[in-house]
Amino acid sequence: MPEQNMTQQKFNRLIERKDWFNQSDSVVVAVSAGVDSMALLNLMMNLPNNNRPEIIVAHVNHHLRAQSTEEEQYIRDFCQSRNVKIEVGNWEEQFHPSNGIEMAARKYRYDFFSRVMKNTNSRILLTAHHANDQAETVLMRLIRGSFVKDLVGIKESRKFHDGRLIRPLLGFSKKELTHYMQTLSIKWYEDDTNQKLDVTRNRIRHRLIPFIEEENRRGIEHVNDFSRQLDLMKKQNDFFMERIAEDISVDSNSYDLGKFLSLPKYVQPGLIDYLIDQNVVDGLNVDIVKQVTSLLNNDEKPQGVVELSNDLVVKKEYDKFLFENINQNQITGFKNDYFVVTLNKWYFEDDIQWMITDNSDAFDDEAKRVSRFNLLDSEFPLIVQKTQNRDRITLKNGGHQTAKRLFINKKIPVDKRHSAKSLMTDQGKLLAVLGYSESVSIDNSNARVYTLIIK
Repeated sequence: MPEQNMTQQKFNRLIERKDWFNQSDSVVVAVSAGVDSMALLNLMMNLPNNNRPEIIVAHVNHHLRAQSTEEEQYIRDFCQSRNVKIEVGNWEEQFHPSNGIEMAARKYRYDFFSRVMKNTNSRILLTAHHANDQAETVLMRLIRGSFVKDLVGIKESRKFHDGRLIRPLLGFSKKELTHYMQTLSIKWYEDDTNQKLDVTRNRIRHRLIPFIEEENRRGIEHVNDFSRQLDLMKKQNDFFMERIAEDISVDSNSYDLGKFLSLPKYVQPGLIDYLIDQNVVDGLNVDIVKQVTSLLNNDEKPQGVVELSNDLVVKKEYDKFLFENINQNQITGFKNDYFVVTLNKWYFEDDIQWMITDNSDAFDDEAKRVSRFNLLDSEFPLIVQKTQNRDRITLKNGGHQTAKRLFINKKIPVDKRHSAKSLMTDQGKLLAVLGYSESVSIDNSNARVYTLIIK
């Protein structure tokens, strides 16, 4: 049987079994002109009449590459010749940010898809993420140190604004989709930025994935099977964690600290991760769960805060802990307390912006100061608190200098001294008086490198 028919029939069976949409629906299909999305569009167009919805193609011209205009015209011509509706979004160069362009492009893209859905009364958005994308995501999260639940990778279906975002090609490999398009003899475009090896996902795609496929031709399939098994285990775990959370709850938003601490040590991190997940905080790594668990177990710190996002924290208050919506000024404005630092998160203190990151190669063109520290896991979580005159900076010669002497030598005004903040390890070792000076870190082969960026 020709490859085209095998792939199409596999797709037809999937659509019939899943029942995501029907003939009377209108469905938005995100199409970039690459082989994956062009395959998805053609698979949708070739569905049997009784399962084929009205198709609206949504294409974004990001104006980031020379061939973007050519790709837009190709998609327009392709759709017009086949009587398929198309909506095009143009992300003009004048709106491109100076940094963080990939994230900004993604935001524009999905905001545009949402508008198209609203304007066409569509409740379904389809994207062309496939089995290789899934394997890359699982491997990338594993390498970066994600919590186990995040290794389930990309969800096949999730809520998206007032409808659903569905990825019907997660069971199809890149090779399978490419063969399908070749048998159709339909043109597609390659994005040359996908070849650049300075991007983590691209290195995984062009180095690690081919190695896995060479070792086992079904290797990608096995990575995805692993992800599905983890998803099942997560659902089982959530079933039991929900009951534990009910047992230790004080009210709908707070929990009994004593009951939490009576749980086995191997249960506590899983419960914290479950509670964070229930508060709709996405994209957190293992370090956040460690920081919260460490704070709750620290008898010497009856109060404290761990920031989860710009407006949500976990707060410890003597005999209980709770999740609380809070603004950034409240987080950084504790006078007699401290807050726990979230890695890879920008903070604002007076006239400076700072971040500490586990990316040892991190750098920022706008940085005024960049310092690197060798830190052990036992030194976490890191905290920020009001600078005390007795705080001691470690010097190059191994000696120390108090914060008081530092302020005098640098002629820092009294009001600035009062608002200064110190970055410290959990054991109280001073890493930096933020914006003024940093301790010299001693090399340690057992430690990891962390970078403090101040701008």
